[in-house]
Amino acid sequence: MTIITPHIVWQDMYSVNVKEIDEQHKKFVGILNEIYNEAISPISKDNLKDLLNELVSYALLHFKTEETYFDKFNYKLAEAHKEEHKKILARLESYVMLNAEGKDIAFELLDLIEDWLVNHLSNFDKLYTKCFNDNGLF
Repeated sequence: MTIITPHIVWQDMYSVNVKEIDEQHKKFVGILNEIYNEAISPISKDNLKDLLNELVSYALLHFKTEETYFDKFNYKLAEAHKEEHKKILARLESYVMLNAEGKDIAFELLDLIEDWLVNHLSNFDKLYTKCFNDNGLF
């Protein structure tokens, strides 16, 4: 059993006031912390590969959740937000490729995810809170 040393701890300031989405964001924090643990220990390329695959799969699920609500609630900033999702997925997929080529990408990946998590939550996700809440989603 691996003991995870938290790199990022979930804080209420990250909340978008929608339980389902907050739980998904917390899962991202958990995956990020697992990648951090791998990066600071003798890293197994297979473990990192598995974590990358989990991260991409989870990102797809999470983005689909948000985008479904965007469409359902006619969220006015939906297209810009969806574009941000496409950009982060493209970057994640590039890290999958680099990892497959044997490149050491753990710390770069951490920087990307941490930056995305903090900036995306603050600059994009917080913007839909009112729309979602006004439509009864909490």
